[in-house]
Amino acid sequence: MATAPLRSPVFIRSPNPAAKLRLFCFPYAGAGAAVYRQWPEWLPADIEVAAVQLPGREWRIKEPPLEDLHALALDALDAIRDKLDKPFALLGTSLGGGLIFELARVLRSEGLPAPVCLIPLAVGAPHTPEEKLYHMMADDELIAELSEFGVMSDEFTGNDELLELALPILRADCVAHETYPYEEQPPFTFPIWVYGGTGDDSVTRERLEAWSVHTTGECQVHMLPGGHLFVDDMPDMLLQSIVRRLF
Repeated sequence: MATAPLRSPVFIRSPNPAAKLRLFCFPYAGAGAAVYRQWPEWLPADIEVAAVQLPGREWRIKEPPLEDLHALALDALDAIRDKLDKPFALLGTSLGGGLIFELARVLRSEGLPAPVCLIPLAVGAPHTPEEKLYHMMADDELIAELSEFGVMSDEFTGNDELLELALPILRADCVAHETYPYEEQPPFTFPIWVYGGTGDDSVTRERLEAWSVHTTGECQVHMLPGGHLFVDDMPDMLLQSIVRRLF
């Protein structure tokens, strides 16, 4: 049985009741809400950044990580349910991109407000197969692959204690993302703005464009310089583009 979090899973560094939109942000595999800690400094005050912490990391480190994307979506819903009082968008990177898709479906099934848009980053459409199954790899191979993406820094790969903490979270995230049992449902009506990295060999342009089948509204694919974690390398270009589309 999961341990209840001691503090809210949603971190709003710069609360602004007057903000026009709340941007819920979900991290990539192995990462925590801290990857979005500087975004409030880079975005206009009209956008309130709400970084969502997943189980098993940072201040939720004592909770076991979840290996099921639907369970993660339900956990996320519990986190944001009381924060749907203004227009909101869902943004997620890699694993987080798949999570916001399932979360949007859960919101719809619960009869709750819909986001104004989905913003998946560095992730193929959920109905398209992954080219590699990282959760099936041996530890050494997984570490090497994720180091190439920049998901695991030299600080982690050279420290056995940190690896012992990080690997179970990474594996759980990979299991959740790669074993997602996609089921066909009616498409959404809100827009989906997809972002990919020009140097990201792990997600093809075809898989990014395949997001279009999941909405009857607008779906645009935008390519930014960088690899799989362009969200860390090119945040200024990414956020400028997002702001132009939100307002």
